Amino acid sequence: MRTEEFNKCREFLEGQIMRTPDNKELIAAYQKLLELKSIYDTEIHISMLDKKARRMEFQQQVQTTVSATENHQEGISAKDGVQNYNQLQLNQNNQNSLMANQKNWYNYHRIQHHHFGDN
Repeated sequence: MRTEEFNKCREFLEGQIMRTPDNKELIAAYQKLLELKSIYDTEIHISMLDKKARRMEFQQQVQTTVSATENHQEGISAKDGVQNYNQLQLNQNNQNSLMANQKNWYNYHRIQHHHFGDN
């Protein structure tokens, strides 16, 4: 029962009880109204706690998912870093090989044409 409705009923019953304080039915109705309001408020409170618990569970799941995603992405970044490093190493080796080949080609032509000038 909503608070406004409860207050209207409560005020009405209190007014009736003030006029006829010996009326046992009014007193019983008043007691029943207080019990029902207490039950309603308890259920609302429990519902709010359940909702809060579900929200906290959801937030925990989101944080766990985000953390797992970040860890996965960090793993991917580390893997990419290793792959990039390996590719750089390969490129460096290729460049060194190319330079050695160019130097060998130059030396070969120097010998072929007997060009023994300054290095």
